[in-house]
Amino acid sequence: MSQLLVDRSESAVFQGTWEQRLEQVRQMMLEMSLQTDPQAMVERYGTRVRKLMQYDGLVAVSRRGVAAPRYKITRSHLWGLDFDPWRNADRLPVLQGGILGQLLYAGLPKYLPELHVEPDDPAAEHLAGMGSLFAMPAYDAGKALNMTILMRRQPDGFDRERLPEQLWLSGLFGRVTHNLLLSRQLKEAYEAVDRELKLVGDIQRSLLPE
Repeated sequence: MSQLLVDRSESAVFQGTWEQRLEQVRQMMLEMSLQTDPQAMVERYGTRVRKLMQYDGLVAVSRRGVAAPRYKITRSHLWGLDFDPWRNADRLPVLQGGILGQLLYAGLPKYLPELHVEPDDPAAEHLAGMGSLFAMPAYDAGKALNMTILMRRQPDGFDRERLPEQLWLSGLFGRVTHNLLLSRQLKEAYEAVDRELKLVGDIQRSLLPE
């Protein structure tokens, strides 16, 4: 799988004049508007966001469908951007406790400029080698059900002045992705109904006398 690690040839921000940066953002919004599948949206957005904010690792966690204090890891830089958590729900690790569990159930954005991971942390392999992280909750019905964690290898590796805007963008992207997921599920449900109706129609026709 392709890695989520940042290409260091890319800048942390869009380059050029304000007109050029505006055009780059316009192109990104245009590309996002063409996506109809949530996984494709994540892959495209993940590629684009590297130009906005450098990171060395990414982990996404969710408490949907599990009882507290458990949570699922839905994405990791160890797996690559092309891993679809919705198609592989049975493969998602379910964990409890540790840094990620504390952050998710606190439900607040959190910047840890000095990241220290205990060897027995259940998510230690996903945090290994990282020196700082920024946790961004995604709210649904007033609850932080999902969270994205960006990480840098060096301590205090993020520009603190840009963190509020990054949280804003992440939240908006989360809502768009959730809506696309609902749309995909609805489409698949309609297709299943169509198949059932066709099967019923075939059975009924086979019972009619010639």
